[in-house]
Amino acid sequence: MSSNGWRNRAKSAELSMMREKRGSTAMLTFMALAVALAGCASAPQPKSKKKHPKEYFAESKYGVKASPRVTNLQGKPLPRGGGRNQVGKPYQVKGRWYYPKENKNYASTGRASWYGSAFHGRLTANGEIYDMTHLTAAHPTMPLPSYARVTNTYNGSSIIVRVNDRGPFERDRVIDLSQKAAELLDYQHHGTADVKVEYVGRAPLDGQDDEYLMASYRPGNGDPIGQPATGVMMAMNAPTPTPAGIAAMPVPQSSPFEVNPAYVDGEIPLLPANVPVPSQRPAGSFGVATAAHIGGLGYASDRLAVSAFAEERTYGSILTASAVSNAWKRRNAEEQREYVEIGVFNSLEDVAKLEKSLPRSARVTRTKIPTEQGDIYELTAFAEKGNNDDLLRAAWNAGATDAFVVRPD
Repeated sequence: MSSNGWRNRAKSAELSMMREKRGSTAMLTFMALAVALAGCASAPQPKSKKKHPKEYFAESKYGVKASPRVTNLQGKPLPRGGGRNQVGKPYQVKGRWYYPKENKNYASTGRASWYGSAFHGRLTANGEIYDMTHLTAAHPTMPLPSYARVTNTYNGSSIIVRVNDRGPFERDRVIDLSQKAAELLDYQHHGTADVKVEYVGRAPLDGQDDEYLMASYRPGNGDPIGQPATGVMMAMNAPTPTPAGIAAMPVPQSSPFEVNPAYVDGEIPLLPANVPVPSQRPAGSFGVATAAHIGGLGYASDRLAVSAFAEERTYGSILTASAVSNAWKRRNAEEQREYVEIGVFNSLEDVAKLEKSLPRSARVTRTKIPTEQGDIYELTAFAEKGNNDDLLRAAWNAGATDAFVVRPD
């Protein structure tokens, strides 16, 4: 073979090797790009900041974690009813005393607020589960559960709601509605509204009252307040749904403590001028200061001989304004967070016994309130670990059956 032939063959071989090298390089480059793209696809994306409604419970603001929900069912109806009938005992929140009772002629005006997703799925004061899509409400003094008609005085819309919780505790507020009820009264975007609240009657425990509540809706925009709206009122001719158990129960005799002082419509009395005092020694679980014996708090045998007070005795001689004011100042910092109002008790022995029944994680505040009949003791608590709903159940199980969660307003 000539020298030219060898040279040509060598060049051909060299060109072939160069082509193979380029192909390998291209393949490696392609594979590297594919791996890089796959890595980009799997890289974690920044999460969008979760938006909360304006009534959301800000844990950083109140210094304690919000109680977890009893249930996390999303988009599904929560269990109805399941609570218990209760009127409740006198209690104090933010230095103000409230006196739960059934007043069949109750009517009041003031501001209504509402609460939604921050408390959705959590326990109400009578043990039901709050559902922001139901027509429910919180009231400071009405029996639980019961019905109340709420009318937006600005637009005339009104509806009957199921009252199954305690609150609100701001001085200008008379009722706290669920988000659904606030939507129907057209004030969910404003936060509050001027309303009239009227007591309707007791509610059944089963909570199966949606049809009754929806049929009670009276749209505004032309229907004068106090006049029946057209169309929807036909369904209201039937009696209020009341369980046979309640209907068969004897009507309790009004206790002396239920003689509330007169006050301007729309107000809940603060240290009223006259409050009744019973003349006999009470007997109750853990010595809880019930509505039937609030005046006998701190009883001792030598006091009984001089306890023949008239039912209209002035409240100032039993519980002074300065005593309540000082007690409120001592625990003002504690009440800027959600907490459990456990109750008012007669003796330190009863208080200590109940405190031992609460979880170790509970931070308990004991407030002594001097009265002419002796010292009384208020207990409040919040869960430093765990949640307030568990603490609430523990208080119920320990005998403080009227304990409830106080939400920050």
